[in-house]
Amino acid sequence: MSYHSENEVLIVGAGPVGMLMALELLLLGIKPKIISKYERTSPHSKATIIWPRVLEILNRVGVAKDIIKNGHYFDQMNYYSNKRKIGDFRFDKLKYTNYNYGIAIPQWKTEYFLEEKLKSKGINIEYGSEFLDGYHCSDDSVATQIKNRNGQEVNCVFKYIIGADGFSSKVRECFGFNFDGFSMKTKLAITDAEIIGETTSREVGYYLHKTGNMVLAPIGDGIFRVGASIPENYKGEIDREFFNNVLKTRSPGNRKLGKINFCGYFEAHVRSADCYNKGNVFLVGDAAHAMSPSGAQGMNSGFQDVLNLSWKLAGVMNNKFDKNILNSYSEERKNGILRTSSLSTFLAKKSLYDNFIMILFRDLIFVFLSRLGFLDKFLSPRIAQIDIPMFDLKEGVNKIERGRRIPLEWEESCTIPNLSINSHTILMWPGDEYDYNSWNGLFNKLSVSFSEGIFINLAGNTLGLIRGLLPSKPLCIIVRPDGFISKVLDVNDELNSNLNNEFNFI
Repeated sequence: MSYHSENEVLIVGAGPVGMLMALELLLLGIKPKIISKYERTSPHSKATIIWPRVLEILNRVGVAKDIIKNGHYFDQMNYYSNKRKIGDFRFDKLKYTNYNYGIAIPQWKTEYFLEEKLKSKGINIEYGSEFLDGYHCSDDSVATQIKNRNGQEVNCVFKYIIGADGFSSKVRECFGFNFDGFSMKTKLAITDAEIIGETTSREVGYYLHKTGNMVLAPIGDGIFRVGASIPENYKGEIDREFFNNVLKTRSPGNRKLGKINFCGYFEAHVRSADCYNKGNVFLVGDAAHAMSPSGAQGMNSGFQDVLNLSWKLAGVMNNKFDKNILNSYSEERKNGILRTSSLSTFLAKKSLYDNFIMILFRDLIFVFLSRLGFLDKFLSPRIAQIDIPMFDLKEGVNKIERGRRIPLEWEESCTIPNLSINSHTILMWPGDEYDYNSWNGLFNKLSVSFSEGIFINLAGNTLGLIRGLLPSKPLCIIVRPDGFISKVLDVNDELNSNLNNEFNFI
């Protein structure tokens, strides 16, 4: 594959989101430059959970299998209150995804596999290079000042800058993005450690107590992530004694820490940039938004940013799309982040009740909704990030509709339709009953007339997970390269006579 010049796109930040952005652009024919001020040396595992939608995304770039193989599988999040189970989120009951489970894996492992894939594609991260400053020098270029690992300050011009440099983003600061929001009142303590008296299972456990909340998640190699809210009046150290006391107070059984890999604490923030792009400068991941750690949505949301932006940027650079399509990145992702951040903030607030009446009311509702299957139908898909529709569409609705994710992947298969990585996919569904010659004539006419999209004839073929979503009548479903539905068209005389207008997505 031939690539665009390496001087066209600069990615600032080589965490998991920055590396995935580089891999996505490479997949689409764009070779970026990626820099990082620091090399990764921290034992802190940071983000530890990868959800089903992100496994789909990672499978695009050939990393999902390594993540699954080297991570810890779980298919349920169980909630406990005062040491008794009150309900659960079941991911093994998820519909419309091939990954009905999550993977718990230390962030350093995720980063390792992403970087190894980058190296195999001929991309080396420029460690020790620091982004110092930048400004728009024209409508089509951005000037930057970078200090390289030798301490030299170098002036470079790029067509596009992608800020993936985290919560304290220098790119966000230099280009004048606002970063509004608030800091959560409760601080959180975390450790990765062996736990004596705990057995490894398919469960991630959330433990609610009037003194605070706690999460216990196996992350592989006999190690557990323990995260716990710190009581407001606590003045002691965040150490073995603190975590042993939390385990004793908030969880059932007789658990104690064994070997500790690290421990510390942090302050959680709920913030979002006022927009996610200004001209040719884009923000992704924590540079664009921060949210409560409840529900483990942060890094996963950054990966969703990457998928939304990469195909649009590559399409513009490859002259497939008008540049105006880049403006949709901010609007679409801000909508998705608002939905996801609101959910994680909701979960965090409900887990920190300390009033007996409020705790009782919360627990009764949780038990009731869990037994009714409400959590599995409406909340599990949102946590798994397979139900984050666009525009003003409601969650919890499974249908073929503009702005919704279609449950198909990009990997070629002989048993199910697959999506195009870099073009729109046009799925032609003839309905439950159809005339073979008439339908094939229409399909051939369309596929010959419009060569930019990838046409797939669903007639007589296996349908995979979309079978239960297709109606009895014929449809034309236009799917974007990121797997979201762009248009749904009725197949009738009007479509036949007005093809140019209907297919103006190209």
